[in-house]
Amino acid sequence: MKIECFKTSTQKTRYLLVDAFGNPIVPVMQFLKFKDNCGRARNTLRAYCFHLKYFYEYLTFIEKNFNEIEIDELAGFLRWLQQGKNPRVISLVPEKPARSAKTINVYLGTIYEFYNYLFRHEDYRIRLSDKLTFKMSNSRRGFKDFLYHINKSKYFDAKLLKLKEPKQCIKTISKDDISKILRACYTVRDKFLIQLLWESGMRISEALALWLEDFEPDARRIHIHDRGELQNLAEIKTICSPRTLDVSSDLINLYFDYIAAVHTDEVDTNHVFIKQCGARKYEPMEYSDVSALILRLKARSGIHFTPHILRHSSLSELRRCGWPVELLQKRAGHAFVQSTYVYLHPDDGELHEQWQKSEEKMKINKGEQLQ
Repeated sequence: MKIECFKTSTQKTRYLLVDAFGNPIVPVMQFLKFKDNCGRARNTLRAYCFHLKYFYEYLTFIEKNFNEIEIDELAGFLRWLQQGKNPRVISLVPEKPARSAKTINVYLGTIYEFYNYLFRHEDYRIRLSDKLTFKMSNSRRGFKDFLYHINKSKYFDAKLLKLKEPKQCIKTISKDDISKILRACYTVRDKFLIQLLWESGMRISEALALWLEDFEPDARRIHIHDRGELQNLAEIKTICSPRTLDVSSDLINLYFDYIAAVHTDEVDTNHVFIKQCGARKYEPMEYSDVSALILRLKARSGIHFTPHILRHSSLSELRRCGWPVELLQKRAGHAFVQSTYVYLHPDDGELHEQWQKSEEKMKINKGEQLQ
C-alpha cells in the first residue's frame, strides 16, 4: 500500500491510496471524494488517507477484505497499532506502545467515519458502524456539564472501542527560551517568523498564507484571510480562522527590516515568507522549509519546540496576563470555546507560586495538647 499525490482539474493537491499494483482502493477513493465535497481541509484528507493506509495494511496482514471485518478484527487493529510490528511476535521485555492512546483513537475515529460512510452508501450493506456504537445515558458520563439537570435523562452515542487517554498539560516554553531561539536565528526572515509565531499565536499554516497586503503597519495589525489552497499548500484551518490580530511595534519594525532586505525587485510573489536560496529562490516558503528551519534552530539553541508549541506558549502567556477566555478564543481562531479552555489550566510553577502566597494563611494554630 502507498499514497499517491495528484492534482485535480482545479489544480488542488489531493491524495489516493493504491495497492501494490498501482490500482486505487475504490472504497477509500469514494470516501475521500465524499469528504472533499463536504469541504474537509487538504491536511485532513491527507490524514484520512494515511490512517486508512495502515488499516488496509492490517487487512492484508490478517488476510481479510474490508467487508469481512467485525468488532473482533477491529479490536485486533487497535492492538496492531499499539505494537507497531508483527502481533504474533511476543516480547519477553515490556515495551512502550508504538503509538499513544490519543493517536490510536484518532485512527479509530477515521475507521468509524469510513464504515459509517459505507453503511450509508447505496452499494454497500455494512452495518459495522452500528455495532461499534451503543447508547449511553447522560447520567453515566464521567463528568456533569452545565445543563446536566436538563440532559441527564437523555442518551448519546458512545464508541465501543476507545482507549483511555492520560491527561497531559500542553507543552510550552518560557520567554527566556524564546530569546535563545531568536538569538540562534541567522537571518532576519527566520527571526521575524519566530517572533511572529510567538507574539501573534497564529498557526504555521496561517503564517505561510500571509500576503503583503495583510499587514496594516500604521495600526499595528495583521489580517488573516481565507484564500483557499495556495501555491505552497498553505490554507486556513477553520471558518473561524479569518481574524485580525494586534501586534507590537517591535514586530512591525522587524517586518519592515525583513521586507527591505528580502522582498527586492527580483521577487515576483506577494507571499510574505519566501525561500532565500536554492533552485526555487524567491518562491513561497513551504512546510518542509519550516521543518528544516526548526531542526536547525533546535540544534543551535538546544531547545525543543515546534511552531505549535510557540502558539501554545503565546496564548498561555496571554492567559497569565489576565485575558478572559472569550478574547483568547477570538485571538486563537477557535471555533469552539472548549478548545480554548486548554490554556486555562495552571502549570506547576503557577501552583507553586500561589501556594507560597497562601502558605501562611493555611497554617493551623495547634495550641497545647489535650489531656
